[in-house]
Amino acid sequence: MKALTVALLGCLFLLSCGSSSSTADKTNERTLKGTWTVEDIDFIGEEGLYKAYMFDNTDSACLRGSEWVFIPNNNTGRFTTNASNSTCQVTSSRMIWSFYETEGARYFQFKYADEKNHPMDKSKTGYRSKIESLSASSMVLRVPSTYEGKSFDVLLKFSKVSDDINL
Repeated sequence: MKALTVALLGCLFLLSCGSSSSTADKTNERTLKGTWTVEDIDFIGEEGLYKAYMFDNTDSACLRGSEWVFIPNNNTGRFTTNASNSTCQVTSSRMIWSFYETEGARYFQFKYADEKNHPMDKSKTGYRSKIESLSASSMVLRVPSTYEGKSFDVLLKFSKVSDDINL
């Protein structure tokens, strides 16, 4: 499991603390505002069995049905995993999030935060996922991963539950 975690970390990028102030980012932030849930998870890669430990937090299966809250005025939020089976435990993690854009690709990035919205990881690392699509009602994130030395992507398919934002 440690090797899987190290491999996953190798696929993740360093994040910056601040968010961009471009008009496109502000529009994306307003679109993201509210409560979302992960409706489905797909694995993209060679045919085979995949296992993904996501965001150094939980097995990918525990993210199905998870709740994500995004607050755009201070770029904070949280996600709560789902106890969908006996191997999943409900965990709630606060985060600081932002968007990053490069060469025509848009990314969602976050890092874990404490109750005062300060980064928990002193090395200032976090997680970055490519935004495949984002609308007022749905979002698809592509998260790079590896398992047993094979690279693949995990698609997290979100749907918006409401515009409410309760941490």
